[in-house]
Amino acid sequence: MHWRIPNAIFVLALLLTAGAAAFAQSTAQSSDPKGADTQEADTRQAPLVVYTTPPKTSVAKFKLGKSEACEVRGKATFTLAAAKYDDTVVGTLIFTIPEEERKKIAESTGEPLTSIPASVTQKDVAAGFRKGTSCPMVSLEIGVMELDVAGAKLSFDRVVVNIIETTEEVPQHFCVWARQINANRQRRGVIASLNRLITVEP
Repeated sequence: MHWRIPNAIFVLALLLTAGAAAFAQSTAQSSDPKGADTQEADTRQAPLVVYTTPPKTSVAKFKLGKSEACEVRGKATFTLAAAKYDDTVVGTLIFTIPEEERKKIAESTGEPLTSIPASVTQKDVAAGFRKGTSCPMVSLEIGVMELDVAGAKLSFDRVVVNIIETTEEVPQHFCVWARQINANRQRRGVIASLNRLITVEP
């Protein structure tokens, strides 16, 4: 009889201690601003789709000082960032320069080849639909622009990139968008839907 009472008290003490620890852990999780809810929100904020157009040959004029301008041929790609209600899109343009063209720039500038980048990136570039463009290939046009390369300028009269029709969601959105532009129909719905795919939620 005397043995059972201390044993019961010991078991009760263990149960109370475990309960207090569980309560403390629960309270800490609920008050932690970086808990599961935040992680879920971070997941929701990630873009569903990162879409980049296929590389397309583009020609720039390269001029240094008063020397005669020469052509530089490279490949342009455009990564979408947002769709606008004025029928334009904003994104990042990357112009990739082949080694032969880099050598041409290096000779003109007197810089070592290693100082001439293999690609040049320009953010916040606006592009619009070419008139009458439609699927299976929607063409977007970027107007006059300059890119800095080793202290000199690459000048573009225009850059054209293409969105090729596939079963993927982004090209399908552009097919609908182009069709609605050509038919002069309302397109706010497809623009909003495209933004939900390619942009980060606020």
